[in-house]
Amino acid sequence: MRILLKSILVQDSQSEFYNQRVDMLAENGRWIQIAPSIEAKSDLRIEQKGLSWAPAVVDLRVHHTLPGGEFREDWHSLTAAAKKGGVLDVLLLPTGNPVPQQPEAIQLIRSKSAEFGIHFHPMAPLSIDNKGENFSDLFDLHRAGATWFSHGDGSLQSVDLMAKSLQYLQTLPVTLVSRPDTSGLSLYGQVHEGLQSTLLGLKGIPVLSETLSIKRDLDLLDYVLSNSFGHTHADFRLHFSCLSSTNSVELIRQAKKKGLPVSADVAIHSLVYTEEAVSGFDTLKKVNPPFRSDKDLSGLWKGIADGTIDAVVSDHCPHEQEAKELEFDHASFGTIGLETLVLMWKKQAQAKKIANWDRYISANPAKLAGIKSSQLGVGEIVKGILFQEVDSYAYQVTDIAGKSKNSVFLGETFTERILHVMHGENIVYSM
Repeated sequence: MRILLKSILVQDSQSEFYNQRVDMLAENGRWIQIAPSIEAKSDLRIEQKGLSWAPAVVDLRVHHTLPGGEFREDWHSLTAAAKKGGVLDVLLLPTGNPVPQQPEAIQLIRSKSAEFGIHFHPMAPLSIDNKGENFSDLFDLHRAGATWFSHGDGSLQSVDLMAKSLQYLQTLPVTLVSRPDTSGLSLYGQVHEGLQSTLLGLKGIPVLSETLSIKRDLDLLDYVLSNSFGHTHADFRLHFSCLSSTNSVELIRQAKKKGLPVSADVAIHSLVYTEEAVSGFDTLKKVNPPFRSDKDLSGLWKGIADGTIDAVVSDHCPHEQEAKELEFDHASFGTIGLETLVLMWKKQAQAKKIANWDRYISANPAKLAGIKSSQLGVGEIVKGILFQEVDSYAYQVTDIAGKSKNSVFLGETFTERILHVMHGENIVYSM
């Protein structure tokens, strides 16, 4: 099959055609010609105003609801949401019930890739049932294909278990993930500890809860590497997920300067909102880590600009309607985000004049995950997103493809839509 795309603005910063408007011809799932003008026979010709092309998204943080949470998201709805958002590589947290902690479970999740047409990359749990008491079979899980390990969606509170996890895994080409949190400080917290927590009468979650956890893990990493006797694998890494504060960014910045093998991401919603967003007790804005101060928001963007933060993630966390339609202190934390990650990130990054915005959701996370990112070039596999400029519109519940509708971005306006998502010979999503 031949597909011809006409007058496309290339927004793939890895491509030699970056920021150029070109015609693109694909045959049998690969690009065969890219030039200022192409006139060739094709089975499908796409020619409309205001079209642009960007690489497919790699999302490093998606809460897995399977098995046990099919009422929130099943394989079909998860796939539909990912495809609509141009996310063709999904890293799934080990948050199903039961927890996917056997080699066979890891292999089963990976096998879903062929069935549903996007790549699922399962993370493995550090401890049995994510309880933080006894180790899972780390080496068997790695042999089954797991290259990322995490403590569910949070941070191991046991210093001993965290230290030993680092010691065991540092000999392998794997990434250990921590969503930094000190449970003794964040327990029962609802929002950022600041002005809004005082005004609303809600228990706050202090920045210290996050930074104390990061400091502990960096100290443990430094200790383990200093006593590794040269056995640390070159591709071992400690990854901090969902940074939310200026102080956290600075800690990662200094760790990188020291040469420690660390990386970090931030959730897209943490780059948009501050604590003011919860002033009206909107439970859709209840996320963890919480939206913090203006200073913290500024610090996160500085971390993006100077490369301290490596990737932007959706932190996709689906909930049924009943879990959000409660009093604020009883409502569940979390927002969906697969479908809006690229649209919101592109909008925000361009407003902030972030160069090479696509790298933070494609090339950088792909490198961290050890997978090949999509690239635009002759001979490369077709894998990317075709955007179209449109009149301003508001994102509505009816736009959501997934089962759960708890999007923090409901009501936000966009001036682009995803027209098509293409992978190989297939158009996996069309508007």
